[in-house]
Amino acid sequence: MLRSRNLYLICSMYFTYGYGLYFYFTSLPAYLIRVLGFSALSGGLFAGLPFFCAGIANLAGGWLTDVLARRSGLRAARSGLGFVSFLTGALLTFASTLVTAPVAKAVLLALALGSVDLALSACWAVCLDIGRNYAGVVTGCMNTFSNLGGVLTPMVVAYAVDRWQSWTFPFYVTAVVYAAGAVIWLGIDPTTPIVASAFRRTSG
Repeated sequence: MLRSRNLYLICSMYFTYGYGLYFYFTSLPAYLIRVLGFSALSGGLFAGLPFFCAGIANLAGGWLTDVLARRSGLRAARSGLGFVSFLTGALLTFASTLVTAPVAKAVLLALALGSVDLALSACWAVCLDIGRNYAGVVTGCMNTFSNLGGVLTPMVVAYAVDRWQSWTFPFYVTAVVYAAGAVIWLGIDPTTPIVASAFRRTSG
């Protein structure tokens, strides 16, 4: 399994997902209240909005990846959906730095998480596609790298705010990370199981 290119790509892709996700866990409430000037109540509501969008996107993405798999094959259902979702999340995150209205910033950030989460079902399904009997190991590796990405997020935000007094720079970084995740999706091949690919290389 450790010789599988697919495994490393999946782990790298989910690293980018975790990096973006942990901003919403660790820094979004402070950003909404201290920087954008929302009250504790409205800031709390807007802090919950991304997860409301993500919940809807999770269900919609699960349905969509199944439909695409039946109609267009696994590459479209997993890699294609992942690419579009992550790239849209990158664009929405970047767009949040361009608008000035606090509500618009908060909504764009919520939609960004919703967009990326549209691919969440594809993230987990691709582990089944390539892992087969070892899907649990693949998902464990993938989720570990997500948490490693999450470790970096509060450090990047804290450093940027302390060093440059800027909350904009962390969003630039997140947009680039999501875009990198989108590109990584294009390299993932859900039609090639890990064990089968390793067997072919060994026997060849």
